[in-house]
Amino acid sequence: MSVDVEISSIFGSYTDGVLNMKVEGKTVRECLHDLVRQFPDLKKMLLNKDGDLMHSYDFFINGKSVYPKDMNTPLKNGDKLNVLFVIHGG
Repeated sequence: MSVDVEISSIFGSYTDGVLNMKVEGKTVRECLHDLVRQFPDLKKMLLNKDGDLMHSYDFFINGKSVYPKDMNTPLKNGDKLNVLFVIHGG
């Protein structure tokens, strides 16, 4: 199953400037793991030691927030997964 992924421009140096790509997977977890398989340098930026998305990032499916972040959220063929940097502050 193919999912379109769009990542924040802050990741461009880890993907040779590629910000939109296709990945394979049935869940957010599977798709993100396929993404870091394609671009190994992203792993240290995106995923923690348990393989979950780090707290500094969030993801959206087809433009809708998935809260709370559930890496096992199912995806369908043709879905769009956005991975965004979350700005914290106060």
